[in-house]
Amino acid sequence: MSGIPVLLAAPDLPCEPELVDRLTRPGAPVGVARRCVDAVDLLGAAASGSARVAVVSAGLPRLTRDVVSRLAAAQVRVIGVALEGDEISGRKLHALDLAVVTIPGDDLDAAVAALARAAEDPRPSAWGYSGEGIDTAGHTDHLAPGRLVAVWGPTGAPGRTSVAVALADESARAGVPALLVDADTHGGAVAAHLGLLDDVSGIVIACRQADAGTLDPTSLAAAARTVDGRLRVLTGITSPQRWAELRPAALGRLWDACRATPGLAIVDAGFGLECDEELLHDTRSPRRHAATLTALAAADAIVAVGSADHVGMHRLIQGLEDLRRVVPDSPVHVIVTRLRRSVLGSDPEGQVREALRRHAGVSDVTCVPDDRAAYDACMREGRTLAEVAPRSSARGVLREFVRRSMPSPREHESLSA
Repeated sequence: MSGIPVLLAAPDLPCEPELVDRLTRPGAPVGVARRCVDAVDLLGAAASGSARVAVVSAGLPRLTRDVVSRLAAAQVRVIGVALEGDEISGRKLHALDLAVVTIPGDDLDAAVAALARAAEDPRPSAWGYSGEGIDTAGHTDHLAPGRLVAVWGPTGAPGRTSVAVALADESARAGVPALLVDADTHGGAVAAHLGLLDDVSGIVIACRQADAGTLDPTSLAAAARTVDGRLRVLTGITSPQRWAELRPAALGRLWDACRATPGLAIVDAGFGLECDEELLHDTRSPRRHAATLTALAAADAIVAVGSADHVGMHRLIQGLEDLRRVVPDSPVHVIVTRLRRSVLGSDPEGQVREALRRHAGVSDVTCVPDDRAAYDACMREGRTLAEVAPRSSARGVLREFVRRSMPSPREHESLSA
């Protein structure tokens, strides 16, 4: 074999046999280290270390975003190949974030030259090329018209899901299209809060589409449920044992699709912030807290939720320190729930603000009164706070937080223009 060794995985190309013949001739600028019939075969060949470049076609069986990520983890650059004029194949490859080499089917010399230029390019193909013969028209930076907000809280049920539901519901009522995503892989409860009890997981459906490169705002909307014609909900996994179905690469594409959807996406994230530094950039292996960590990393803003008691405040203060370590540059809004005198004394709000100022350096805190009767009615009826107790003091505080901190309808219109 002569030239740059590549793994050729394009069995559906009509000119594939003739292309292989040209690439195996002496003096060819690109040589075929192995022909692969499907993605499993390709992964096996990549593991052998026989080549650092893979050329794949859109019709390769079992080709998904996860496969592309696993090849990247094996230090194999992936290049898409399509015939000139085959726009459908090009779009499929672009959806997997691959740069695409377009080759003429009737000029094998030109095809070989185009593949050689792509194989010699040292830049990671997952982010596209800009050279002659390489098409990047379908690959764009994710300039999103929407906004992604992650709602996080430490362990101990501080009221994170109740806050996420309220923020999404109040945003929708204010005229901002809202999508609520349940990304808690330990104990997702959004569906239970809203009475959406079925065996279908919206987030799993969306991640499967993301892995196949078919997720976009339209398919994301189809995977979501609609509550009262206003609020869209992407339900979580139906069992904590299914966490491995949410892989980092697919989750990253999901957050891109959320941000590409006009309006506001609210993510109810889990509590786990632990991450192995060696796995931090590994999009191949499943990670227990991948949904939380990827959502926090992708979010335009984070809402940190804690409960107004001694244990809850201790956990929140520690959690904010961990949160700053994981996402040091993200703006964080702090909401403290279940504010009541029976636990903290005559001035619970003052004590909460002072503790967070002194121990966490937080000066802007939103304190939500503990309207237990209203929240009990929400859980009993599977409805939102605004529906069961529109004059609740807790609802008033959260509605004001949305007005002050979330995009207004005017901001939404400017984003969608």
